[in-house]
Amino acid sequence: MAARQVFEQLDADAVAAIARLFGVEPVVEPYTPDGSPVYRVEPGGPADGVKIILWPSLHRVDVASVGDHAWVMKSVGHVEVISGVEVVFRPVGFKGFLFVSVNGWINMVVG
Repeated sequence: MAARQVFEQLDADAVAAIARLFGVEPVVEPYTPDGSPVYRVEPGGPADGVKIILWPSLHRVDVASVGDHAWVMKSVGHVEVISGVEVVFRPVGFKGFLFVSVNGWINMVVG
């Protein structure tokens, strides 16, 4: 069974775990909404072409993929990193999820 890490919120520890999942280092973006860091994670391998922008202070995640596809989740609460499989973001106050898998699959359902 794959190891799971669950974070109560999107924070620096969650960002580090997400980057480790994809085998890369997070990059701090040159912009900020409020003085706190914004991170970029760009996986390679099977997930090449996926870009994840993590906004901890805004509780927001933006995911883009080749072919002009994009997903945005606001009000991110729990973050679950499943080793070797995927990262799952869950919104506060809503049902649903946004996941990005190590093979590049992305799915979002919110209700």
